[in-house]
Amino acid sequence: MIIRESRQTDEHDIAEVIMACHWESPVADHELLALRWIRQFIVTEPQNCYVLEHPDTRKVVGYIVCATDTIAYESEFDKTYFPKLKSRFDELEAQAFEYLEENRKLLLFTRIHETGINLANYPAHLHINILPAYQRSGYGSMLLSAYEENLRKRRVPGYHLGTAAGNTKGLSFYNKHSLDLLHTTYEDGKPAISILGKRL
Repeated sequence: MIIRESRQTDEHDIAEVIMACHWESPVADHELLALRWIRQFIVTEPQNCYVLEHPDTRKVVGYIVCATDTIAYESEFDKTYFPKLKSRFDELEAQAFEYLEENRKLLLFTRIHETGINLANYPAHLHINILPAYQRSGYGSMLLSAYEENLRKRRVPGYHLGTAAGNTKGLSFYNKHSLDLLHTTYEDGKPAISILGKRL
């Protein structure tokens, strides 16, 4: 497998990886998905984002995207990307898009400042996914190692990420890589999202 820096032309392939990992069927609107999870990262910080590329097909089968300054990222997202996200959703609603409700969840998320976490030691954040067929083969560790080495070179003191509290495989993976639990968000009194962090 090839690990390389991301390019804007990877957006569609990354969206396909996200859908394969998090959606039961391909019902997500690509534009909404890109605006929420991909575009800002690979437009503003391609040097801090990596993809896992199959050497034969040249298809992206995994990725890790990063913002080195989460506060700055969220500020820019709220100013530039969220209005586009909402506008796209309104377009789909006006078109009576068949899977509107499935896509509504892309508008719902918690900003990191709302959790009360002190980001001084964990200013960066990431999202990582690998197609199911390539999971549990060491590729996730390869991506994470490349990402961490890049942050160290850039003197970023640490990073954080969020994952579903019930994501036992993911939590096991992050525990193996020495991430600590920083915060848990709750819905209806039950753990919903685990926010993990690691100092570098």
